Amino acid sequence: MSDSSSIVRPVADPVSTVLKWILLATGLLTAALLIWTTQATYKGAPPQPEKFVSADGSILMTGADIVSGKGGFQKADLMDYGSLYGMGSYYGEDYTASIMKRLALATRDNIASADDGAAFAYLPKERQDAITAKMRDDLHHLDLTASTVTLPGELVAAIVSVRKATADGLLHPNRKAGWTAAQSLSPALAVKTADFLIYSALTTVAWRPGTNYSWTQNWPYEPLVENAPTGETFIWTWASFGFVFLAFGA
Repeated sequence: MSDSSSIVRPVADPVSTVLKWILLATGLLTAALLIWTTQATYKGAPPQPEKFVSADGSILMTGADIVSGKGGFQKADLMDYGSLYGMGSYYGEDYTASIMKRLALATRDNIASADDGAAFAYLPKERQDAITAKMRDDLHHLDLTASTVTLPGELVAAIVSVRKATADGLLHPNRKAGWTAAQSLSPALAVKTADFLIYSALTTVAWRPGTNYSWTQNWPYEPLVENAPTGETFIWTWASFGFVFLAFGA
């Protein structure tokens, strides 16, 4: 028989115990942060109106069209070519940024034609400034929290033209841009995909009610529509960097 008194028993490791508690605390903290950020994300997400209409009540696009267009965006795997809200591949365009600017330019041109009967480029600077201000006001004061959003006539015409150009661009190759036609999209689904992209672009410029910044905190930066980073953008960007490096250090 072996002598039980000769058995070497392991000595308790205080460091191991502390590390276990740190791991538990870290898990609980990250879970709490995940729950909080998820709630904040859904609370601050842009609303989706039931329909967008012109002044005479004609329906331009519906919430169902936008949802179908989101499916088309995913079906064509457009995020592996371009990006949405800055997320995705950087090989192609950022759809929210490019379409927002195209809508702004087209709306400005339409206002110039309607009010002055001339192209924007040929108007005197005072008129150009006034028209640009009106275009910005029209875009900023779209109330996306309403179930039915009534759009100014000049913006309606801009959306119609940009939607057609966007849908056509999805269905036809563009070798210079490195784009092959989206074979997975039918012509009807391409139009709805364009609706989804246009709605996404509108959220980058339409102001949240009671504020002077958009649903994306004025992203992307675009002087044409006075989109400039907000204070919260800088705060949360640097706060996230700070937390990351603090965690690395710990």
